[in-house]
Amino acid sequence: MKKTILILILLCGVTGQPWSQNRVGINTSTPDSTLTVAGSTSISSNLRIGNNLQLPVFPNTRDNSASIFPNNMLYTDASGNLLSAPSQQRTNYKLVKSSSDLPAASGGIITLVAGTLYEVNGTIVLTDKINLNGCYLVGRDANNDKLVYTPGSGELFTGTKGGTIRLLTMVANTTGAKLFNLDMGATENLIVRDAIIANCKEVGLVKGGYITFFSVINYAGNTTGITYENNATLLLDNTAWFSTNAGTFEKLVGTFDVIEKLGGFSQPTSGLSATAFDVTGITTINEAGNLKNTAFMGNGTKVNGTFSKKWEVDASGINTERDGSATGSLYITSTAATDITGINSPKKVAGTTSTFELTRFTSPASNRLQYDGTKTRTFIVTAAMTATGASGTYLYSFYIYKNGVQVAGSRQRTKVYSSSGDIQTITVVCTVTLAPGDYIEVWSENNEANVDVTVQNMTLTVK
Repeated sequence: MKKTILILILLCGVTGQPWSQNRVGINTSTPDSTLTVAGSTSISSNLRIGNNLQLPVFPNTRDNSASIFPNNMLYTDASGNLLSAPSQQRTNYKLVKSSSDLPAASGGIITLVAGTLYEVNGTIVLTDKINLNGCYLVGRDANNDKLVYTPGSGELFTGTKGGTIRLLTMVANTTGAKLFNLDMGATENLIVRDAIIANCKEVGLVKGGYITFFSVINYAGNTTGITYENNATLLLDNTAWFSTNAGTFEKLVGTFDVIEKLGGFSQPTSGLSATAFDVTGITTINEAGNLKNTAFMGNGTKVNGTFSKKWEVDASGINTERDGSATGSLYITSTAATDITGINSPKKVAGTTSTFELTRFTSPASNRLQYDGTKTRTFIVTAAMTATGASGTYLYSFYIYKNGVQVAGSRQRTKVYSSSGDIQTITVVCTVTLAPGDYIEVWSENNEANVDVTVQNMTLTVK
């Protein structure tokens, strides 16, 4: 229904005040100018003052087709809603409806003008590469605002500069082409958010830079994924890799200060020879790596490689690996007599051991579990064993030792009736606080004679 806003101006001569100082407010009781319109007000295609004066209404649609936008005017959209001045009046702004709206290419590279925001409207087909040059390249509708790179070689985004990409679909679907091939300087940042990366022959390489941040990205139908190399800070937040992607989704190579992969999901399938996450190329993580709350699904390879102790891994579909879940076990595979050289003189239990279920633990020697985490923490240690003496019947004690020192409260004593062929069962349980590099072992002593003891079976577990 067409609405007309009537503004009635009353001239009150007795007040002695000029009419221009009267103020009128629409949707406000405290106007701060001659005419103040507050809130969202729907008007017709023309604003009418009184019955005769009509003011033209200039469109504020995305194409901003009007060539001149007068100042101090009221603007409406196509539905008659009052708006602020058109975005075309922004400085350092360029609306991109075709490749010709971008700067002219030089040597096959379009270098965006530094400090400029480029807004993509619709599908832009490109045959030249883009140097982001620190700019914002954004759309408003990621499903319909697209960049499509068509050559059979090269990449869409190139160079040593970062920038920000948002709300776009990006495609490089010709064999031989890739989406990214960046080798950024140490102070450059690349931010890609709220985007769709689809049907690329190769998503490509993002190398170097200070902060590399990919957030809320939908990956679908890509033949080969993305490689991150030597990024100081790599942040991957809620990236979604659907089952239609092939090859290696995300590969990490080189040296990183911090790696954060949080949320999202990866669904590799064996039919497409897909691998979700490849960490085999990492040489160094200086500070920390975190992989948390990401869902690994599908029947393809979920992780290629092993996580170092710098990582905290807690994600569905793969093993949890973190200091808080550190554990290790060993067991005797070949027995040997423990040489007792004196009464009440403890010796490390002899024998050859093998390990299993080691997480943040190593076993550099038989009958030794060494903590390989990064944080000091307290563990429960359990040693279950059977033992026989060389002769006679004697009282033996068994202990847990930490770094060659007896752990207080770990002693367990038992009689071993060796002369009758008795095999005695012993269990030692205690708590031990271990710093990185600390180790534990099982020791034994004869409290009555210089007679050896043989531990026939033993399982040592720390968790």
